[in-house]
Amino acid sequence: MSLFEISNRVTYGTCPFQNKQMKCTLIIILFLAQVFSCSCSKETPVSLELDQETLSMEVGEVVKLNITQAPQSNENLLWSSDNETVATVFFGTVTALNSGTATITATLGEQTAQCVVTVKERKYELVWSDEFDGDSLNTDDWTYEIGTGAWGWGNNESQYYTDRSENIRVEDGLLVIEARKEDYEGSQYTSARIKTAGAQNFTYGKIEVLLKVPSGEGTWPAFWMLGTVGGWPECGEIDIMEHVGKEPYNVHCALHTANKNGMNGQNFSAYQTLEEPVADDFHLITLEWVENEIQGYDRMHFYVDGVETATFGETSQLQESGDWPFNTPFFFIVNLAMGGNWGGEIDDSIFEQPVLYQLDYIRVYQLK
Repeated sequence: MSLFEISNRVTYGTCPFQNKQMKCTLIIILFLAQVFSCSCSKETPVSLELDQETLSMEVGEVVKLNITQAPQSNENLLWSSDNETVATVFFGTVTALNSGTATITATLGEQTAQCVVTVKERKYELVWSDEFDGDSLNTDDWTYEIGTGAWGWGNNESQYYTDRSENIRVEDGLLVIEARKEDYEGSQYTSARIKTAGAQNFTYGKIEVLLKVPSGEGTWPAFWMLGTVGGWPECGEIDIMEHVGKEPYNVHCALHTANKNGMNGQNFSAYQTLEEPVADDFHLITLEWVENEIQGYDRMHFYVDGVETATFGETSQLQESGDWPFNTPFFFIVNLAMGGNWGGEIDDSIFEQPVLYQLDYIRVYQLK
């Protein structure tokens, strides 16, 4: 006898069970059996899951995330990162780029699964610095460059560089380079330029400089590095900070190589635009120069006040062609140029006030 037939007999009084208590009990059992039968017929939805919900990585590390279970779907599985400056994802393969946090999301139709990736900060130690705390330039580390150079230091610049205290001095904990309008050795302007060549050369690391640039059209302060192997441009050039007064809100950075340089206009370059004029305050300029950061290739990260301006990276083509000189020692150059190909026309009214380029410190760190 089927459950349906028993149910009918109970309902219409033909049930073989005559005891009323047994009838009530049977009705309850049949009701529960039907509810249980219906609930069992519904399949539990399958959720989308990853093999890891959190992930701690080093910069440059690559980790594969795997799907451990997924619902049936005709949709494509999509991957995304909410912070690609920290970590990227490609078909589940996560690459850590910079310290910080990123959330990796896998999406299949309406289902999502996430993994929070934390990329650790690199640990550096200080290996050299100049705090400019004395009353004179440390000539064990620095050399003055004098004169107008070839073709205005290669840029048709207008100044004559000197080592006079009128143009360069250490005072009040600062290195001060002052540009002046004056007739001197056949030039109408004077300024200063110094370098650490032969004394302090570095390859890789984190470089920080706290500086304040002058304002006014025609000014062209720079903090940069040149390679020690060969002549320019084969030796390589790292422009950590350049500023031209005619672009008062912009801080520039660049790389020059044998085949990609300012002569052919193919150099790596970028700039960051600030909310206030650059000359209004001191700014922390940072270069992180990292060996073999991603899949065996070097990368260079440029920052202003902790905000990244650009990342320039070595590639297989550059490596194979020998056009990546940034694995050799480089030295520092600090200078304040006037005019020239990029500085442009000089506004002489700026000299109504001292035209000062000031550096608080330069610090070099390398990985522990």
